Amino acid sequence: MLSLGVASFGHIGGTHYQNHQDFEPYVARVQAGELPIFRALTPTSEERLIREFVLQLKLGHVSRAYFHKKFGIELTERFAEPMRRLQDWGFLSVEGDEARLNRDGLLQVDRLLHEFFLPQHRNARYA
Repeated sequence: MLSLGVASFGHIGGTHYQNHQDFEPYVARVQAGELPIFRALTPTSEERLIREFVLQLKLGHVSRAYFHKKFGIELTERFAEPMRRLQDWGFLSVEGDEARLNRDGLLQVDRLLHEFFLPQHRNARYA
């Protein structure tokens, strides 16, 4: 996915990247015949697992079988502590193949997802 425009995000060959978020440096790089990339990250396999998990959880439910097939892990083991916390707080249930957020959990999902992040990413802020 090629990013076009100021501050846009793209993904090429397993690397996520973002163009300059300010107009002047973006235009200067383009006029110089350079890519206007501001930052880039090639995530580890663990980061890819977490990213996919939290993006699916934002939809309200995830399939344990899907993650077992794709990543070879059992969600209730890999994320045992944060899942237990969300269950204790009354936001998450695990029944059969699905881990599911209830309505209250969905209303604050962006705050709850930090429970699943790696320690070094829990307080990160992005432009």
